[in-house]
Amino acid sequence: MEEYLKETPMLDFSAINIQQLISDRKWKDIDTFHRIQQIYNFVRDEILFGYNVDDSIPASKVLTDGYGQCNTKGTLFMALLRGVNVPCRVHGFTIYKKLQKGAMTGIVYKNAPQNIFHSWVEVYLDGVWYELEAFILDKAYLSQLQSINSTCMGLFADMAWL
Repeated sequence: MEEYLKETPMLDFSAINIQQLISDRKWKDIDTFHRIQQIYNFVRDEILFGYNVDDSIPASKVLTDGYGQCNTKGTLFMALLRGVNVPCRVHGFTIYKKLQKGAMTGIVYKNAPQNIFHSWVEVYLDGVWYELEAFILDKAYLSQLQSINSTCMGLFADMAWL
């Protein structure tokens, strides 16, 4: 389990801004379930949806930017989890570009590759690995997409952002 708690160049949880956030939020003072829940909610709603300069930036830079997408928000999520001693790992696959239409617009969509790497985080709690993914879109962004696509019908209608 120790490998899922290690710091890496991208999961730089000893960075000053990450340690300050952990301390300010008192995440080490609460039980593990609520620790995971509060960190998840922080990454989902206080780190806005947006595209960073690169997917390989460290978590401390994502926190400084204040925004990210699945890969970079996942990096921050994992760094925060490991920073409070919660084992976690990443999984991913590629998504065809057309599934991102609407979430990405304009020049960002036009310049995006045909296949986009998507990742999510798993946390280890009470002997079980749990997949956590919906931290990508903050509530305000998701609500706006759902409002714009309120007449969306058919497959994936409940997930208008697709």
